[in-house]
Amino acid sequence: MLSKVTEGAERTNYFNANVYSEYSRSFADAHHLKGMVGFQAEVNKWRQLQASKLDLISESVPNINAATGESTIDKSKLTHWATAGFFGRLNYDYKERYLLEVNLRYDGTSRFAKDKRWNLFPSFSAGWNVAREAFMESTGNIINTLKIRGSWGELGNQNTENLYPYIQLMKFVAQDPNSHWLISNSRPNTANAPDLISALLGWETMRSWNIGFDLGMLNNRLTVSFDWFNRKTINMVGPAPELPVTLGANVPKMNNADMQSTGFELDLGWRDRIKDFDYGVHLLLSDDRQKILKYPNTTGKIATWYVSKYNGDIWGFETIGITKSQEEMDAHLASLPKGGQDALGTNWGAGDIMYRDLNGDGKISDGATLNDPGDKKVIGNTSPRFRFGLDLNASWKGFDVRLFFQGVAKRDAWLNDNMFWGATGGIWQSACFTSHLDFFREEGDDFWSANKNAYFPRILVDNFAKNQKTQTRYLQNAAYIRLKNLQIGYTIPAQITRKIGISNLRVFFSGENLFTLTGLPEGFDPETINTGYGAKDGSNSSGKTYPLSHTFSTGFSVNF
Repeated sequence: MLSKVTEGAERTNYFNANVYSEYSRSFADAHHLKGMVGFQAEVNKWRQLQASKLDLISESVPNINAATGESTIDKSKLTHWATAGFFGRLNYDYKERYLLEVNLRYDGTSRFAKDKRWNLFPSFSAGWNVAREAFMESTGNIINTLKIRGSWGELGNQNTENLYPYIQLMKFVAQDPNSHWLISNSRPNTANAPDLISALLGWETMRSWNIGFDLGMLNNRLTVSFDWFNRKTINMVGPAPELPVTLGANVPKMNNADMQSTGFELDLGWRDRIKDFDYGVHLLLSDDRQKILKYPNTTGKIATWYVSKYNGDIWGFETIGITKSQEEMDAHLASLPKGGQDALGTNWGAGDIMYRDLNGDGKISDGATLNDPGDKKVIGNTSPRFRFGLDLNASWKGFDVRLFFQGVAKRDAWLNDNMFWGATGGIWQSACFTSHLDFFREEGDDFWSANKNAYFPRILVDNFAKNQKTQTRYLQNAAYIRLKNLQIGYTIPAQITRKIGISNLRVFFSGENLFTLTGLPEGFDPETINTGYGAKDGSNSSGKTYPLSHTFSTGFSVNF
């Protein structure tokens, strides 16, 4: 009987050094200066080795040295990467009113070729503590804190998918198991031609502008913090440009794009006490959008990046509606004399989708470029907008309660899978929820009643994709608000707990994901769409991720 033993080992050596020195000095009790210089480095080495040997002497001793047959090295891998950086910082303030900070970094990485390995990244910030000015003394009881700040800076990003993107790698397979040839009674070794590389691949530079303020009023019961930012990623690693298939190799990624991100962050709080009643409200609100400023898309294809594209844009058709009869569909097709909807499918009839001719060329076409988008347009965007969190808390005579809400005020989702469409195209990967029963039926029978005002088109086993094109009718609203956490507690009075040697005893009940308000159909969770089996890019979701569960717990905390 054939027996085999396999043993493997792997080892990681990681080294991280961070060395710095600081200096500070004050002059005339008004000028304060602080400086720092330093060096930081990381080195990571990983090694894996796996070997096998045939013909164990005894299966009760599974050790390579206890086998007598042929031995092979199954795996032998080694990776090595390193980073290094020199940095310096200088801070100055005058009577804590005017503040200035200057930073300088010189970073290097092993992921790029030698002439692209190092880059310089400066930044600076300035602030004005208005509340410490003499003219603000009269407002001390109303305005306690007022700071205005701004910053500009650059940071580097080593955005690569592998550790050695500048080195051509040849895939070598010893005794290739996929080979159908035998040479000298063994499979031959094989090697593939290496992919192309970009020797110019280097650092991405993230250049940021930021302005904001901090405000505290009414003895800091009311606090406000606001920041507006404009970030530009320069020489970003974007999708590989398309080249003719005659190239015969994959096109390497390169620093070929610029992207801009603009947005804001708002932090608003209120805290007060009325006799024995303490309460607080804390709101966080943020938003940002990413826009492509540069990308070499000479043909203007809309399926990839292009200048002025917003991250998450969804291209699709505008839907007129579902035809209620064959006559209505015939009239719609007659209004499209140059080809009807033949480019999307055939055998159009009652219960099928009518698409709008946006470019007026007498047919419905599936365009592909910015100059010729056919009858498509941007119908939505998958990026979450206006993300928020709301924290409400209160306490009274030992009782306390906290509610935390979170959500997204604006987001679109295109759910393109049978978890959304139901049983279409056969039994495999089909689904059937109550909502799927709202499909078009021109006539009723003993079981089904007619349903001409249905949400879903008619059910088709074949040619069903024509009704499932990305379109406005089935674009989903993925905005939501969710009670993420609720906690109710009671702290036993100290005069009772001290008698048994306990300084603090609190019992509590907690619940997670207690309720959600969203426009998504059943089976889809706003926090898990675009994840799970079959999920694709940001414009598609399979829905095959289990929705977040309601969780309840209770417990107590004790301090002695």
